[in-house]
Parts: sequence; C-alpha cells; structure tokens
Amino acid sequence: MKIVYVLTSSEEDYYYEQFFLSLSSLRLLNPYAEVIALTDLKTKQSLIGKRERYEILVSELKTINVPEDFSKKESSRWIKTSIHKYISGDFLYIDCDTIITDNLEKTLFLGNGIGAILDTHVTLNNHHLINHFKKEDAKAGFFSSTKSNTRYNGGIIYCKNDTQAQMFYEKWHSLWGESKKRGCSQDMPSLNQSNYELGDVITELNGEWNCQISHNGLPFLANAKIIHYYATSLNSLEPAYKLASTSILKSIKKTGELSPEIKKLLENPKAAFEPLSRIIADKATINALDKSLLFKFIRFLKRHNNKMDNTKC
Repeated sequence: MKIVYVLTSSEEDYYYEQFFLSLSSLRLLNPYAEVIALTDLKTKQSLIGKRERYEILVSELKTINVPEDFSKKESSRWIKTSIHKYISGDFLYIDCDTIITDNLEKTLFLGNGIGAILDTHVTLNNHHLINHFKKEDAKAGFFSSTKSNTRYNGGIIYCKNDTQAQMFYEKWHSLWGESKKRGCSQDMPSLNQSNYELGDVITELNGEWNCQISHNGLPFLANAKIIHYYATSLNSLEPAYKLASTSILKSIKKTGELSPEIKKLLENPKAAFEPLSRIIADKATINALDKSLLFKFIRFLKRHNNKMDNTKC
C-alpha cells in the first residue's frame, strides 16, 4: 500500500510546514512505507533551500500539470480529486494537517472501492454544520446533504485498485469541476455527492484512522493511527493540540527542521495537548458554542483584537 500526500504551497503559507511535520511523524513509525507526494509546478519550484528537506522523507515526488490560472487551493483540489490517475495500486491518501501515531502498514480495509470516515464522527443529522452543508451543496448544485444522512471527511481516504474506486474518482473529479464553475471549490460537497450518485460506495472506516480531535474525536484518540487536527472548525483562537500551533509551524519555516521541542512532542503525540484545556460535553453548552451569535461575535472581537481582556467579555 502506498501513502499519498498532495501539496500546493508557497513561502507565504504554512502548508509545506504542515506537510513536513506530518511526514516526519509518519517516518518515525513507518520507516519503510512507500510515500508519494503529488504537487504542481509552482509549488515544486518553491521547494528549495529550507523547503527541500522533505526529500529524505518521501519515496517520490510527482509534479502534476494543473490549469495555470488555478489558485493553490484549486490546484490542490484538482490533484486530490484525480489521484487515481497518478498512482497505481492501493493507496491511502492523507491530508497534510495530520500527525501519524501508529504503523499504517497493517491491514486497513478488506472491502472494495473507497473507505473514509464520517466528518466529525457523526451522522449528518447530528452534525453542527448541517445547515451550512445544505447551503454549500445548493451553491454547488448538489443535494446529498438533503438525501443522505452521511457526510464523509476527505482528509483520509483509502482507495482500492479496482473498477469501483476508479469510477468514484472519475465522478468526483467531474463533479468538483462542475461545482467550481458555480463558485464552490471545496472538495467535500462533490465527494459526498459522488458517493450518493453512485449508490453509497464509500465504506465507513473506524474513526481511529481519522481522529478529528476538535469535534467528537476523543473516543478514538487512545487507539488513533492518524490525528487530524484541523479537520473541522476550531472554537479556540489557539488550538489545544500543541502540534497544531502556529509557533511550531513558524519554527519549521524558520529553520527547515524540527526543533528538539517538536521532536519531543512527536515521541508521544497523543498527549501533546496544552495543560490549560477543558472538555465540553453537555449538549446545552455545545449548542451555545456552535449556534450562539453572541459567542461568535465575542470570538470575532477576540480574533481581531488580541489585547482584549477575557474578563471584559
């Protein structure tokens, strides 16, 4: 089985740093895995100096031709939705905003076609963003959020080398192109619409393969194989998960390497949380955090004025 990443980045963002951090965590526990990174020409040309130390961590880097007028985000989605064209055999696609916490070469999926994990580990009727998804789908010209009760996250995808998987990726790439023309460049609406139109071909994998710690991922943390730290929107201005912090990404950008502090965190990544962090589980508080306009306004003010005192909120 091959491990696949997609990277589109420049020196102005932190996508390369996330990629490098995820790769580093992967190699600690999977030293012999075949790892293939797919990128576009603009990104490839930027991978020099401090941004070229990834080379010792990947087995192969493939440069994919994408339309020249595409943004980094659009280039990433273009490549991601057509991975099957560039990779032979079974593969596991992994988003860059991840930390690998186990050996991934064990048996993952025994069925056919495509395997993925529910977004935020819940069915759609329990998802805090269900209304957003419906609006997003409507903009893209889709309807899976109103016809199905599943919403898969595209951050971790297992693909078998079979006809069903090929049909899925062809449908996904085509529908993504259609949604982009309508102003929706996200890949999850087209992913889930493809699954619906093909008759629910995605097999749900155990949440440990895509532990989304920001929402409902705690039951899977102990046995997690992959921690997806930016999988969903975070309420905090600074993430509770240390390896997701901007300071760590800035450190990698500055030196091109992992500091001793970062290496120490990767030794036990399931415990890499800030000491000041709390679990919120009662439905009333969660509902307030997700839907309260007042809370959203306070968070907006905090995000745009770091000098605000917590007591004034």
